[in-house]
Amino acid sequence: MKRMLVVTLLFLLTTLPLFGRGSHSGSSKASKTSTTACCSKSASDVRVHGYTKKNGTVVKPYTRTHENSTQRDNFSTKGNVNPYTGKVGTKEPTR
Repeated sequence: MKRMLVVTLLFLLTTLPLFGRGSHSGSSKASKTSTTACCSKSASDVRVHGYTKKNGTVVKPYTRTHENSTQRDNFSTKGNVNPYTGKVGTKEPTR
């Protein structure tokens, strides 16, 4: 009985992190356009916690690319697709 419990716990500990990825809403959005090499999920992506602005606006948690000196690899830049939401970038890079 103990062996079965240990095996079950090990299975759950190794597989549960796989199910925790993706959208919190329970729906997955597949992108209809191809992604560029810059826009895949990465360990260097930064998870930003939700917060409330001074004016009362609530900002939901989101994931962004790691800060660097270019805007060309940001999820919101034209030609890129956010791998977490499936949204296509619309902003022109300024630098």
